[in-house]
Amino acid sequence: MRLLVRILALLIWLIPATAWAEDVLVRAAKVYTMTGPPLTPGEVLISNGKIAGVGAKLTPPAGAKVIDLGAGALMPGLVDAYSHAGIAGSPEEMTREITPEYRVLNAVDWRSRAFREYLSDGVTTLGLSPGTDGVFAGLACAVKTGGDHRVLDKETGLVITMASDPAGGNQARQRPDSIYVRQPTNRMGVVWMLRSTFDKAARPDAPASLAVVSEALAGRRRIFAVSRTDYDSSSLLRMAKEFKFTPTIIGGHEAYKLRDELAAAKTPVILGSLTTSSSVVGPEESEVVWNHPALLRKAGVPFAFSGGHLLDQARFAVRFGLPADAALAAITKTPARLLGIDERVGTLQAGRDADLIALDGDPLEVTTSIQWIMLDGKTYEKGN
Repeated sequence: MRLLVRILALLIWLIPATAWAEDVLVRAAKVYTMTGPPLTPGEVLISNGKIAGVGAKLTPPAGAKVIDLGAGALMPGLVDAYSHAGIAGSPEEMTREITPEYRVLNAVDWRSRAFREYLSDGVTTLGLSPGTDGVFAGLACAVKTGGDHRVLDKETGLVITMASDPAGGNQARQRPDSIYVRQPTNRMGVVWMLRSTFDKAARPDAPASLAVVSEALAGRRRIFAVSRTDYDSSSLLRMAKEFKFTPTIIGGHEAYKLRDELAAAKTPVILGSLTTSSSVVGPEESEVVWNHPALLRKAGVPFAFSGGHLLDQARFAVRFGLPADAALAAITKTPARLLGIDERVGTLQAGRDADLIALDGDPLEVTTSIQWIMLDGKTYEKGN
């Protein structure tokens, strides 16, 4: 019964409001444009699913619908840069470790409840990634959590794994007919497969099967690297220097230990979900520190949050020393830039998609609630 109530509540959240006029002007006591200091007060004009104007005092077109949030706030829809939400079945090709051509977009279940859950939490854009069982996992993508036009970018970049994950479950000796009698069986094997594949892809006579990797090494595709511990990230930085590419680290649970090296290499980090539990042990026995984002910012390392509940993560990071503007950037414009979709989402600017969140107060206050969410100009609000 409780589960049914929760499902019904979620569905009520996501029932689109009565259609507004084609042009909509939204006013708020504070508008976080993420392009500079907040506007106090501010206004945003929406037309045909796009932002037509942002300012302190705009003149709406004749017949425009005017929405006044009073003492409330307005900010861009949240961007979660690393997720497996809505992927049907396994998020990876499990029969091989080298699958750079695998496209996670082909495995998306657009009717998945996970998208509605993210949308209800203020997330309007997701970076979907293949799983980490593969050394070369495949191609990530960026999608909207709702609306009629869901795909933002079919291929945001190539995902590789510099972690123990691809070795998990593999055996050097077992039943000869098992697909798990294969490499890698340890971290050293993962590093070897990465280096060997990059070396083959960098050659003039690289096989067609590694075309995606060759394009990534040539700078025509981004490279996202799942790496959590400091020693794996150190190996990644050495490999990146050798093959002349700049990765974006995903996870980075011990990135604070290498913050100076990451800053020097201009390597950004999409952080794994910040924990608010008492545990001090993260994935792969990594050491967890609660002021991690603040340490990265001080060193000059670009970073974004991921893993859901983004507002809660931003609030948690501020509590442990991260400035408010940096926390909000880590859930809006920075992840959009790292995914290469910042011309569409992440900020409130003319020409961007009309993805907005209306709140009843400061977004970083625990007591603040989301009032409604706009996605491509369509509003989803709580029912009565």
